[in-house]
Amino acid sequence: MQKSFLVFIISLAISSCAFNPPPDNSGKEFLQGFWTEDSIPFEDKLVSYEKYHFRFVCDSFYLNIKNYSKINLNGGECYNQNEWQEYVKGTYKVRQDTLHLEGAFVSSTYRFKPQGDCYRFGNFKEEFIIKKISADTLMLNNTVTSLPHIIVLKEKLSCNTTAQN
Repeated sequence: MQKSFLVFIISLAISSCAFNPPPDNSGKEFLQGFWTEDSIPFEDKLVSYEKYHFRFVCDSFYLNIKNYSKINLNGGECYNQNEWQEYVKGTYKVRQDTLHLEGAFVSSTYRFKPQGDCYRFGNFKEEFIIKKISADTLMLNNTVTSLPHIIVLKEKLSCNTTAQN
């Protein structure tokens, strides 16, 4: 009785299992590559702003955020220089006209960043409305700050060739 019950439980467990479909790690072809933001509209009139430098590879992104501030809005000695950089890596999805970024703040080598270092740490989650200006120029509007970020494609990458490296 116990043996047949055990066989029944094992066969039930095996029959209820199914392999997950392979993850879609191809990303969006139009985003693949290095994108930079060369200037911000009215940046000379802003108290603080960020410039973005993206690398999209398959479904992953690497982001260098160049921060500028005329005054120390964040407090602490880390922000006294008026310019600093932060780094983020993670994955992205594009749904309709919105770019969803999810990742974590990392070191300048895109590795783990411990709590207590200067600047932000931990999770990063941002959303941008994408407006295509041309094949190599996109406008990203942050859904929180609504500031426009115009990024220009500097080097095209392909997920197929970069995935092998």
